[in-house]
Amino acid sequence: MESWYRSDVTHARMEGLIKCGLLCGRTDAMEWLVLGHEDVSMPPDGYIVSFVPFHERGFTVPPHLFFWGLLYHYQIEPQHLNPNKIQHVVAFIAMCEGYLGIEPHFEF
Repeated sequence: MESWYRSDVTHARMEGLIKCGLLCGRTDAMEWLVLGHEDVSMPPDGYIVSFVPFHERGFTVPPHLFFWGLLYHYQIEPQHLNPNKIQHVVAFIAMCEGYLGIEPHFEF
């Protein structure tokens, strides 16, 4: 496994995502945090790692329920998927809903 590089994301960059409509603004609930001084990717309890380039390319939160089910089924988190894998999941969802007219499911 490759080394974890410290984040260079700033609050200003996150505010840019909010202005572009790619991320919801923070409230008192602190929906997202900007970390950057950790040597190992260890988000606080209740948080998951998300990469800014994912959001810049259209990844939204919350994603489709099938996506959450897929993560739960395989016991993984979004940071375990690269953009191509996420695109494959989205293409599957689009095929099921748009072309076949059914809800996506694991048995298909």
